[in-house]
Amino acid sequence: MISISEIIGFNFIVISPTVVLVLTALILLFFTITIPSSDVLKKLITFLGILLTNFFIFLKFGLYLTDGVSSYFSEKILLDEFSLFGNVLIGLILLFTFNSFWKTSASLEGKTTEAIILILMSASGFLLMIDSENFIMLFIGLEIGSISLYALAGLNRGDKLSNEASLKYFLLGSLASCVLIYGVALLYVSLSISGVYETSIAINFIGAQNVPLTTLIGMIFIIVGLLFKVAAAPFQAWAPDVYQGSPTGFVGYMATTAKAASFIVLARISAISIRFILDKFELFFTIVVLLSALLGALFATNQTDLKRLIAYSGVIQSGFILSGMVSGVFGISASLFYLFSYIVQLLGIFSIFSIIKGQLTSNFEIGELSGLFLNNKFLTISFSIFMFGLAGMPLTSGFVSKFILITNLWSYEKYLLVVVLMLSTVVGFYFYLRPIWIASIEKNENPLSKIDISTSDKVSVGLLAVVTLLLGILPNVLINLTRWVVENYI
Repeated sequence: MISISEIIGFNFIVISPTVVLVLTALILLFFTITIPSSDVLKKLITFLGILLTNFFIFLKFGLYLTDGVSSYFSEKILLDEFSLFGNVLIGLILLFTFNSFWKTSASLEGKTTEAIILILMSASGFLLMIDSENFIMLFIGLEIGSISLYALAGLNRGDKLSNEASLKYFLLGSLASCVLIYGVALLYVSLSISGVYETSIAINFIGAQNVPLTTLIGMIFIIVGLLFKVAAAPFQAWAPDVYQGSPTGFVGYMATTAKAASFIVLARISAISIRFILDKFELFFTIVVLLSALLGALFATNQTDLKRLIAYSGVIQSGFILSGMVSGVFGISASLFYLFSYIVQLLGIFSIFSIIKGQLTSNFEIGELSGLFLNNKFLTISFSIFMFGLAGMPLTSGFVSKFILITNLWSYEKYLLVVVLMLSTVVGFYFYLRPIWIASIEKNENPLSKIDISTSDKVSVGLLAVVTLLLGILPNVLINLTRWVVENYI
């Protein structure tokens, strides 16, 4: 006799990383409310929860080797290559941002537990979003992750910029969520579909030429909702203010988790849901990529604040990643390589920002880097490696990322995208290399004094810098991994 759990496809392992993060948050809440506990104990509980989350992500690979691509919980949760890749990304982000977000949380007197719980809950939401096969479940995961980030951005209530960042993030994020869920409703009304694979099956059944206009509009709305989260133009207006206003120690986590989860979902939609009608979205995606490259480069050149500069550079990077996702299966593989490399660089840069400027600060003028090299050579060299990576200099992961994407676009004869993306790269050399010049070459009579760096920060930043260089010199391992993600759709 078949049990109910077998009918609905209950499987603890497939949702275990999400469950562990929620349980860790509940344990922290319990210790805060009922038992007086020190920050050391809270830190230990949080770190153990993150380690356990990564352990269960590892167990999901074993489940995948046993069952292959499979659905659980009445086809709501999906275990596939995209899910595994996204889970690994979120797990690594939690590990490498732990020092930064813990120090920032500890600096918020009386709000340490509140901040950590928001971080853990947002990570659990984005993991659920990555694992979702059903669009409604995707929306739930997105909202759990996003609402936590809205609160996190404004947690430093004594800072007006932090309050402004939280409000703008909330208002524009809510609008994007409304657009996404309206797109889900249109899909259901037009073809009675509500899932990733359901969409592909329905389109293949009725024929690409017979797809209703309502379905196409619904899918565009879903994609627009996700494009907001990755700050692709023209949906990037929130990013500079949120990056600048939010506490510096939180920004690295906030930026990377939202981008990782949203890009993984976009890659899955491109490879599975709309693969048979991708040509119908070509004009839409081309406009988004062109606007991202042009607007990002235009505004980045005028920035004097480093956090706003990285925000606008992120608009360009989003254009690069999106260009691969709509240019064939190998383009999706190249985009995933680019996404991994970009997240490593972003984590490193914001870790250095929080070390130099402090955890709770908002503004960070480029001029404040002046003379950094004289007394802080490790930070300057690491910062230069990450900025070289974003610029696409040889011997860094950024160069390999851009090279793979550009050659893939050229093979698909998308010459306009190639030209515009190359031009944005050339312009990028100016605003990426200018901070390096100010930090290491430009003379300053009052250089920054020596900054004490904890061993854990040195290890974290050093590892991220080494990975950036290794992926530029020996990229084959990650290239093969990203091709494994998409090989079933070739």
